[in-house]
Amino acid sequence: MNELIRFSLLLVFLAGFILAGCTASVPAGKRSGVPPDSLAEASRELFVQGALSAVEGDYAKAITQYRKVLVAEPENAAVHFSLSKAFVAVTEPDSAKYHAEKAVLYNPSNRFYRQLLAGIYFDMKNFREAALQFEQLTDSEPSDTRNFFYLAHAYLADERYEEALNSFARILQLDPSNESAQVQSLWLELKLKRYGEAILSLEGMMEQSGGNDKMQLTLGELYFQSGKTDKALEIFRKMVNEKPLFIPAWVALFETHIEQGKPELFLKELRRFYAIDDIDFPLKTELAKLFMLRVEKDDSYSEPVSIMVEELVAFYPEEASVYVLRGMALRVQKQFRKAGEDFQKALEIDPQNIFAWEEFASAYMSQNQYHQVVYTVSQAKKSTGRSSLRLEVFEGYAQFRLQAYRRSAEVLENALAYEKHESPAWLLVQAYITRAMAYDRLREQLKSISAYRDVLRIDPENALALNNLAYLYAERGESLDEAMEYAAKAVDAEPDNPVFLDTLGWLYYKTGNYQKAREIIEKALAGKPDEPEIYEHLAEIYSTLGDEVKAKEYMEKARELRSEE
Repeated sequence: MNELIRFSLLLVFLAGFILAGCTASVPAGKRSGVPPDSLAEASRELFVQGALSAVEGDYAKAITQYRKVLVAEPENAAVHFSLSKAFVAVTEPDSAKYHAEKAVLYNPSNRFYRQLLAGIYFDMKNFREAALQFEQLTDSEPSDTRNFFYLAHAYLADERYEEALNSFARILQLDPSNESAQVQSLWLELKLKRYGEAILSLEGMMEQSGGNDKMQLTLGELYFQSGKTDKALEIFRKMVNEKPLFIPAWVALFETHIEQGKPELFLKELRRFYAIDDIDFPLKTELAKLFMLRVEKDDSYSEPVSIMVEELVAFYPEEASVYVLRGMALRVQKQFRKAGEDFQKALEIDPQNIFAWEEFASAYMSQNQYHQVVYTVSQAKKSTGRSSLRLEVFEGYAQFRLQAYRRSAEVLENALAYEKHESPAWLLVQAYITRAMAYDRLREQLKSISAYRDVLRIDPENALALNNLAYLYAERGESLDEAMEYAAKAVDAEPDNPVFLDTLGWLYYKTGNYQKAREIIEKALAGKPDEPEIYEHLAEIYSTLGDEVKAKEYMEKARELRSEE
């Protein structure tokens, strides 16, 4: 939300306080002969004119008129309040804050003035000061739940979660059925890992509302997190018995058995789940895929996933996708031969299954068998009569690794048509990067530059594309400022990468900062990379600096590395 909208909303919120703010008056102390919120007769007409101008939306005119009043009565809190609201309307937060602070200074007991100031602080992201103002309001009006809500959200914005939770607790003391405060309190209790309190809060909410599936599931998870596994299982089992089609309850039940290390119970419930005919086969496979993703973060799920897939094959031996799933699991375990057998089995059942072909090619890719990748992609196209972005990227990369750079570039150029469809961004990035490197090897630098720019269009923080594009510019001696920016971002992403450091150092050399170039490239060589080009660059830098002995030393090292290639 932009500043204008935020301040306009604030103005609407506070519009109801105008008259009350101008009439409520408890002087802060005797500063002059005129009470802070009263107006001398000479100023009253100007003040009314300013208020009318504000109502008509002419805030510039209102501001001018209010300022004239302040010349005569500089400590009038009501005028400062009105001026502050006018500055809110014209999106001048600093001026709005100044006059709101003055209004509170001259009449600190006026809640409308303090609410305005608190709102301005909040919009300016000065959450600590906003909280201080709301604290004053809750102290003066301890039965008003609205002020406690504002205070709680100021604490939340300032990441003061304990204090926010206490504020919501005060609201619930005043209004025990306040649903918003209940939800916010529960969220904070979970965030602070106060599971016992969260259980009590959730049970109270369920008692009031009767509860629903999500609440029941959350309660079970809370029991599990707090170590009350039997109570958690009781809830999950009751849910799957009463609503066997509610998949999240099955997931929670499976996870609980896995976390407990009870494979026999997991298998028993899994077979019961697979036997439910009303649950579609695709949903069962999606559940297996969900657990496969867990393996990447938690090895303890590896064996349960194998069980899930094996049982799925046993229940549905004629479905091609179950063999694809098992092949994927085997590939993750680096059992490539068995994975290939499963992909072949899937293709015997369904030769048109493009996903099976992709996984088959992926298995060969994982083993760096690039000729087999190319062959598998060609067979996939013959069998299905079509291709996919993933297959094209596989072939393009395989051709690149086989040093068939022209063919690689051609394949990946054809792959660009798939960008019009819904394709994963990471796959497009891989296509563009490989294409860029292929053109680089073909000495077609302009096409390579264009391809790297395509990468950055999709993934602006891609360190490899930033570095390689910067290096191309360095070699061409063009766009060096832009190149320096790209190289610096790449080094920020991977500060110990010798290739990235070399690019940045080489750019300093190209722009005439030889000492900085030497310093950075020497840092690149600290890890003793086997990149002859880095040694060549340092040799050229030392030669430029007049140290021919070191230049010769590094050039010899570069020749030595090149002879080993």
